[in-house]
Amino acid sequence: MNRYTKLTAMRELSFWVVGAIVLAPLYVLIVLSLKTKQDATASPFGLPTNPTFENYTRAWSSGGATGVPFSTALFNSVFTTVVVVAVLIALAAPAGYAIARRTSRLSNWIFALFVVGIILPMQLGLVPLFVFVGRLGLSGTRLSLVLVYVGVLMPLAVFLYATFFRALPRDYEEAAEVDGASHVRAFVQIVLPLMRPITGTVAILCGLAVWKDFFIPLVFVNGTDNVTLPVAIYSFVGQNVTDWNLIFASIVIAMAPVLIVYVLMQRYVLRGFVTGVRG
Repeated sequence: MNRYTKLTAMRELSFWVVGAIVLAPLYVLIVLSLKTKQDATASPFGLPTNPTFENYTRAWSSGGATGVPFSTALFNSVFTTVVVVAVLIALAAPAGYAIARRTSRLSNWIFALFVVGIILPMQLGLVPLFVFVGRLGLSGTRLSLVLVYVGVLMPLAVFLYATFFRALPRDYEEAAEVDGASHVRAFVQIVLPLMRPITGTVAILCGLAVWKDFFIPLVFVNGTDNVTLPVAIYSFVGQNVTDWNLIFASIVIAMAPVLIVYVLMQRYVLRGFVTGVRG
């Protein structure tokens, strides 16, 4: 029979404290997004007396300093995130598989180079990237964001896939090869169905990195109609006056798709992390 000890009480108390610390900013964010300026000034942390969705409608239709409607910025973020994640999965999965299944020194060196690519900050190559994108005639386009994000996040995606495949037993692949299947066929028929956990992890980590990034859109598409949500949210910050209620409402709108996707894919993400730790 389990006894309720002081240690158990301390653990539960620590869980409640950590939960309160994590949820407090979210509570303030949602509460202030439902208040008018007067209510927010009078009682910033209390529950709204007359909740209103006016901030959401204004944020959705307003373009801030950029002049780009928030709905357009949302579409740009969704488009960029989906395309980048799809390209990363299509390229990183076979690359990680090839690195994991080869035992030569070359494959180990290539894997090490991808690890170095994770460590190095992208700001080191910002100027060459900006010049390269300009020479391609892609400045200010969504395609420029896709190319830059794929290049920046490819090392992380390949690292995750290679680590996953190294922990994956080869028994099924070897059995398929004994039956006459090629490496490509074994990858498509055997490995692909087993990739769902790590693919969910890659999609969440890389998709979230694209979704919340402010720096790359600010450099490559600022001043155009292709700005993403972080730049659009920042545009509500004025030089003299800042409408914080609109900012909080726009942040809630930007958070909603991410939370929905994570809830739908969380089991794959957790499986991917567990597999990576075991590997």
